[in-house]
Amino acid sequence: MDSQIVKTLREMTGAGILECKKALEEANGDIQKAKEILRVRGLAKADKKAGRETREGAIFAQLSKDRKSGVIIELNCETDFVAKNEQFINLAKEICSAILKAAQTPQSLQDVLSLTQDSKSVDELIRSAIAIIGENINLRRFFRFDTDGFIHSYIHGIGKVGVMLELSGEPTENSLQVAQNLCMQIAAMKPEFVSIETIDPQALESEKRILIEQAKQEGKPENVIERVVEGRLKKFYQEKVLLEQPYIKDEKLSIKDYIKSVNPSLQVLRFVRLEVGSAL
Repeated sequence: MDSQIVKTLREMTGAGILECKKALEEANGDIQKAKEILRVRGLAKADKKAGRETREGAIFAQLSKDRKSGVIIELNCETDFVAKNEQFINLAKEICSAILKAAQTPQSLQDVLSLTQDSKSVDELIRSAIAIIGENINLRRFFRFDTDGFIHSYIHGIGKVGVMLELSGEPTENSLQVAQNLCMQIAAMKPEFVSIETIDPQALESEKRILIEQAKQEGKPENVIERVVEGRLKKFYQEKVLLEQPYIKDEKLSIKDYIKSVNPSLQVLRFVRLEVGSAL
C-alpha cells in the first residue's frame, strides 16, 4: 500500500498507521471507503474509549457576525497529534456553533451535550468523532457571552491558550485593535480581575490579612505595617488586575492609561482566559 495514501488517511482521521493500512487494503485503496470502514469499527469501541484520560486538546472560540454573542470552549483529547487533526477541529467548530445558536445560554455541560447541530446532538457528534479518530474526546468547559456592546476573541499560537473579551461600544477599526491588544495582554499576563472594584471583597480582605501577617512575621514595626501592606497590595493589583497591569507593549503605561490614550470611551466589561489543562 502506498505510504502517502496511508499518511493522508491518518491525517484525515487520526487513526493509527496499521488501522489505516488495513482499512485501505479492505477498501482497495479507496480513501473515502476506508474512512467509513474506520468509522464503523470505531463506533463499536467509542464507549470503551470514553473513560480514557484526556490531557491534551485546544481552545476554540466563535463569535456571531454582529459580535453580540461569543463562545469559547476547551475540547480535550488524549494526544497533541489529534488536537491538530482536521476532524477534531471541525468537531470543535460544530460544538461552538451549537452553543452560539442556542436560544439561551446552556447552564451545564450536560445542557451542551443535548444541543443539536445538523440534526445530531453534540453528544452524538463527539461519540462519532471518537469512533473515527480513535481517541477519547471530552468537552471540558465552555463560556458564552451575550452583550449590548461587542465581543472579541483571541487564540494564541496552536490553541493552548484562548481569551474572550466583552467591551462596551461598537466594533470599529480602532476598538477592535484595542480589543486585540487587550486579549493578547490577558493571554500573556493572566489577570484574574477586570478592575480593583471587581475583586471579591472577601478575597481582598483575605489578601490583606495575609500581607499583614507576613509583615509581622518579618518583624516590621507596627507603625509601618500599614504602608508596607499598601505597597504590597499595589503589587498584587499590578499582577492580578487587568486595568492596573503594565501594558506589555509599553510598560510605562498601565492598561487603564493605554485605553484612555487610544479610546477613552471604551470599557472592559468582562473576560475569560482558558488554558488547556489549567484548573477549573
